[in-house]
Amino acid sequence: MAEIEPNLLNEEAEVGEGPVGAVLVVGAGIGGIQASLDLAEAGFKAYLLDRRPAIGGVMAQLDKTFPTNDCAMCILSPKLVECGRHFNVEVMTYAELESVEGEPGNFTARVRQKPRYVIVDECTGCGDCAAVCPITCSDQFNAGLSERQAVYRLYPQAIPNAYVIEKRGVAPCRDACPTGQRAQGYIALIREGRFADAYRAIKEDNPFPAVCGRVCNHVCEDACSRGKVDEPVSIMALKRFVTDWAFDHPEEVAEAFRPNHAEETGFFGKNPVSTGKRVAVVGSGPAGLTVAQDLKLKGHDVTVLEALPVAGGMMRVGIPAYRLPYDLLQREIDEIINLGIDLRLNTRVDDVVALKDNGYDAVFVGIGAHADTPLRTPGTNLPQVLSAVEFLRDTSLGRYPDLMGKKVIVLGGGDVAMDAVCTALRIGTMQADENGGDPPEVRIAYRRTEAEMPAREDEVRQAKEDGVVLDWLVSPVEVVASEEGNVCGLSCIRMELGEPDESGRRRPIPIEGSEFLMDADVVISAIGARPDLECIPESIERTSNGRQIAVDENTMETSVEGIFAAGDAVTGMAFVVDAIGAGHKAARAMDAYLWGQDPSRFGKPEGSKVAELTEEDIARKRAAGQIVEGPRTCTLEVSPDERVHSLCEVCGPMTEEQAIAEAKRCLQCGLCSECLQCVYACQKHCIDHDQREEIVELNVGAVVLVPGSETMPGDIRPEFGYGRLSNVVTSIEFERMLSASGPWGGEVRRPSDGEHPRKVAFIQCVGSRDISCDHGYCSSVCCMYATKEAIIAKEHDSNIEPAIFYMDIRSFGKAFEGYIERAEEEYGVRYVRSMVSAVTEAPGTGNLRLSYATSEGKNVEEEFDLVVLSVGLMPPEGTRELAERLGVELNEYGFAESLPFRPGQTTRPGIFVAGPFSEPKDIPETVVEASCA
Repeated sequence: MAEIEPNLLNEEAEVGEGPVGAVLVVGAGIGGIQASLDLAEAGFKAYLLDRRPAIGGVMAQLDKTFPTNDCAMCILSPKLVECGRHFNVEVMTYAELESVEGEPGNFTARVRQKPRYVIVDECTGCGDCAAVCPITCSDQFNAGLSERQAVYRLYPQAIPNAYVIEKRGVAPCRDACPTGQRAQGYIALIREGRFADAYRAIKEDNPFPAVCGRVCNHVCEDACSRGKVDEPVSIMALKRFVTDWAFDHPEEVAEAFRPNHAEETGFFGKNPVSTGKRVAVVGSGPAGLTVAQDLKLKGHDVTVLEALPVAGGMMRVGIPAYRLPYDLLQREIDEIINLGIDLRLNTRVDDVVALKDNGYDAVFVGIGAHADTPLRTPGTNLPQVLSAVEFLRDTSLGRYPDLMGKKVIVLGGGDVAMDAVCTALRIGTMQADENGGDPPEVRIAYRRTEAEMPAREDEVRQAKEDGVVLDWLVSPVEVVASEEGNVCGLSCIRMELGEPDESGRRRPIPIEGSEFLMDADVVISAIGARPDLECIPESIERTSNGRQIAVDENTMETSVEGIFAAGDAVTGMAFVVDAIGAGHKAARAMDAYLWGQDPSRFGKPEGSKVAELTEEDIARKRAAGQIVEGPRTCTLEVSPDERVHSLCEVCGPMTEEQAIAEAKRCLQCGLCSECLQCVYACQKHCIDHDQREEIVELNVGAVVLVPGSETMPGDIRPEFGYGRLSNVVTSIEFERMLSASGPWGGEVRRPSDGEHPRKVAFIQCVGSRDISCDHGYCSSVCCMYATKEAIIAKEHDSNIEPAIFYMDIRSFGKAFEGYIERAEEEYGVRYVRSMVSAVTEAPGTGNLRLSYATSEGKNVEEEFDLVVLSVGLMPPEGTRELAERLGVELNEYGFAESLPFRPGQTTRPGIFVAGPFSEPKDIPETVVEASCA
């Protein structure tokens, strides 16, 4: 250190004023901890950096340390505490070094700080968050022998004593959903049978789960990773199940929604103080009511103005009751209105801009698409020619036209056409049942083929099952009138498909001379709907086609300040979930506007990477048994013979058993499901799921690389059966089995059946000194840690008979030979000089047969209860890339190249190295090297 100390001095600092310079220590195992403490005591500022969420490294996983056999944590804990409290040490966990620029004494280190999603300074380590987390995953600290939650603390004595939430990214289902619905979250809760919690998770993002559980276009399922395995998870049906269950269990739901903190009351524990700001919402559809709810929860006073006699917009007057029971919709509307929102029905607004002059601080326009696209053929003025928008609105309000015994033709091929034709069939059949007449004859006329129909497949299937006739490649020419002036037929022409048009579908072309007449008493046009913009003055810009309101896509603000719009009035006819998502976006920007802030900063929240599963990821999950096999759950439907006689709901619900089974099919792509149960449970309010990754720049004089080492994978020698034979474990797994803080409390058991093993074999040099797997070096520590583990195992269970199979023993340290002699003489450890060729399983017992050749040339087969592989050490994952970024040279095996006769120094001046990253070594040597560096 004397060589670089002058470069590290801070010229502005005086003696006694604190740190004289700064050093970045990369790696917070025992080596990094020792280096940091030495630097701190010498007066330097030490930044102790580690990619894991806590310091301690591999030593924290050990039961005992060699050669003293002292408790590893007893030695490590005081140093952990000292690092945590030393005013010259700044611990930076869950972070990685990106680059180091500059010269020795004046480096700029760029550190990538990953989000923990937990505020470290606030977290007390109580564990309430982990107790409610529904996501379990393999606990790598326990070498995969146990499970932990997605929110976890690395180990009980961890520094910092704070939890961390592990995420792989946003689940594809959530990323695809316009509302950002945390589908993986509520599915994880369903899997555990926590239905009330699942309902709360859904309601955080979606004020209309009963609606979206029935009529959503479920783009989440299109994105579902399970589709790469077999079929997507039935996400929409699970949402419906939870909502139906919640409506049937109000007391349990009330308990789940109970405020979690003493200072909170009301909906979701939110009861904000009124801001005094007044907001007018024009239209009570999904966009308008979403905006109303969000802004009311922000403390603003909201008035909803609705022209119709019922609230709900197109959800209420555009979706038939057999798809969406209106009583369920009304329950969800009531939940929003009961927040204290002023709903005014039968109140038409003539000029939305004038509302700002009437005392409203902001206005939201969500007027939907209640005007039809006119059918441009002769005869459309006849009284029996209806628009689908008008027809569905009237029938939803109980105003039924006479359809008994009539021939009804619906023009169009979208979902609205399917809704119209099936509604006409039901109404006409119900009228026939009541009056003793004939049911109607209903059919669809569409100018393309079935393959080009935009309607969903299940809608088309159900229509066919109901008895609807579908006529393809037919286009209307004229509605024919009788002498009395009523519809009596529809003149049509046959079509053929040409080249694709702007929609990507093949353009229909009339076939000359193919005209024909279809009998008809009623014609319903379902060729599109558009917003009625009568209440939108010219001061508000419209889209280029003049049909919708033009808005800023990030904030949903119109050309008039303080007036926002979303939903079908902006996009044209879309889906309920699109309107809800746009409503959330508009509400965020409106809240910012009402506080005098720039709405563009709040309209579009910053995203995260999507947790896409590759084919390799899925293969690994399948190999690990993490994919629950089973087909997608199908719910029952009311039979066509029954359902056409009423407006009863067609699709039935899932049972609890079906819902849980379906939820288990989820692949948990994002790991953390973002169900927010941890947020509700945390009394300190220290969970922050909106944290984002950031780059931190540090000015340091030097860098010390102490990233430690990793054990080689157990399957590096496939003939030993690791991964196939459950009672073959690696040395680090056995270490956790021995540890009192490990998964089994220090009790030595077999993974396969939990039985206590008697004969335990240790196989040396697994991966080390092996040119076949590019690890031709000796890992230095394996011989002695195998001896240590054999002794400890014997101390834990005197019945254990350890045997160490070795080629030669490299016991080069002080008193190492005496340690081995003690193992043989006092503990009965058997050393077998040999070459093990294979490990196989004795059928039906779980026992393992070792085939080996002795030094005398004999081939032997011996049976053991448990086999421990003494795997070698290798550089940690990512260190080769790190070295390339730092300009530090590595040797042929990936360890840092040290300069001759200059211990602790790398090939780049100012960057030092210690511990196993320079070459494999044990803990005592690592500590000495750390102090040297």
